[in-house]
Amino acid sequence: MARKVDNVLSLLLVIFLCAFVRNGEADNRTTYRLGFLAPSPDSSIPSSLAIEWRSAFQVALEVLNAENRTYQLVSSPQNTECDWQQGQLAAEMMVTAVVPALIGAVGPACSDAAMSAARTFLYSNYTLVSFAATSELLSSRGIFPNFFRTVFSDKYQAAAIAASVVKLGIKKVTLLYVQKYYSMSLATSINETVSSYATVRIYMLDVGDNSTVNSTQLGIILDSVANDEFVIMAVQPLQAYDIWSAARSLNKLRYPYWYFGSDGVTAFDPVDTNVTDPDLVNALQGEIGVAPDGGTILNNTNCEKFYSYWKAKNYTGFPSEGKNRTRSYVPHLIDAVQTYYVIIDNLLKAKMPVTRQNIYSALNGSGPGIPQFEGCSGTVSFDPITGSRSVATQVPGYDLVALTSEYWEIKGQIENTTVQNLQVLQQPGSEFGPNSTYIGPNPNSMSSKTKAGIIVGTLATVLATLALLGGAVYLYRRRPNNQVSRSESMSRIIEHMQK
Repeated sequence: MARKVDNVLSLLLVIFLCAFVRNGEADNRTTYRLGFLAPSPDSSIPSSLAIEWRSAFQVALEVLNAENRTYQLVSSPQNTECDWQQGQLAAEMMVTAVVPALIGAVGPACSDAAMSAARTFLYSNYTLVSFAATSELLSSRGIFPNFFRTVFSDKYQAAAIAASVVKLGIKKVTLLYVQKYYSMSLATSINETVSSYATVRIYMLDVGDNSTVNSTQLGIILDSVANDEFVIMAVQPLQAYDIWSAARSLNKLRYPYWYFGSDGVTAFDPVDTNVTDPDLVNALQGEIGVAPDGGTILNNTNCEKFYSYWKAKNYTGFPSEGKNRTRSYVPHLIDAVQTYYVIIDNLLKAKMPVTRQNIYSALNGSGPGIPQFEGCSGTVSFDPITGSRSVATQVPGYDLVALTSEYWEIKGQIENTTVQNLQVLQQPGSEFGPNSTYIGPNPNSMSSKTKAGIIVGTLATVLATLALLGGAVYLYRRRPNNQVSRSESMSRIIEHMQK
């Protein structure tokens, strides 16, 4: 009987080893576990974007593991959605497992989940490198010292929005946000920045029945919007969709209403499988916003190996399904994965052990292994004071985009708070308004009946517009829903930020 048991145990051991050893090279490689905290395809993030993020993470691991290294990283995924409690739960589950050794995690994508996950990771001395969580609150090193990101914080997005306001000649703004950390923090930054150039009215939207917004409240707000006023939305894709749906039912979607979205809004995917209302999508053509500068697939030499591998493997969600650009923050995600490889490579070269503490020290600039490299999104390095992407090595870049039936089309670039190469913009429903064949190029040449003017085009177009439109005038244009953890509160975070 004992011999039979020994035989069974031996067989199980062989099966176990075979499951983890694929070839002779893999026998000698050390394996570490890299967490991936991101929304599921059934979350408030469009399913196509969530799928593309998942594929990008896997592609990055497989490409970098295939290179000549003495170690490999394996994926440890958990769904965080865009929720504080889900972020905390996912992080707790991730740090509970001990084999293989966890070195840190990429993500979460959303600021709410990133805050709770970062606090959970802090207790175990693990790091997070997010690719899309942009809230300014996450720059507080006193609360989130282990949080880093390959994206710029929202104060730079707010500056890009302000630059757009100036370029477009906008003089009046209605700013909408909801009770989410990302939304509240970004709205505050936008209000502080844009108010130097335009009159800003700011409203927090309540939750409605079967919706993330209260349509009655929204209707009252939109009733007071003037014809020369833009509605800026600092929300996630789900809230943007609900706002637009309610606005359409209130007959306040198209001309003279014009909506301007943050990076959360421009993550909305008009061809997402969860969008079942093509009439609404059609009515949204021409809405504008800012999006992170992701570069192109075809002209990115630092990222070509990832996109080529992705395409060859035919993994789900190949960037924009054949277009030459990725969806939001995909390059920043690949760079977040690359960050851990660069740190480990640097540690090994310095003959330092790969430990969570050494990775932590490398990211905050206090130890060897400090990462700086040319990645998919440009030069990647981290500001030790904020943990955010360093602006000293990479100028914050954003795209001014307009919604089409399939994607957000680039209409201009924003660098150093300057809008460049701005193209003609078509206001949604402008065929029903006066002088509305197009909007542009000089706001000083617009009729007072026309909505906010858009500066674009060449001198010849300016002269043509002057001749057609005549006389010039400037257009005049918080406790959160999701529960915080028992040990954390919004008031504590805000108090810390105000000190």
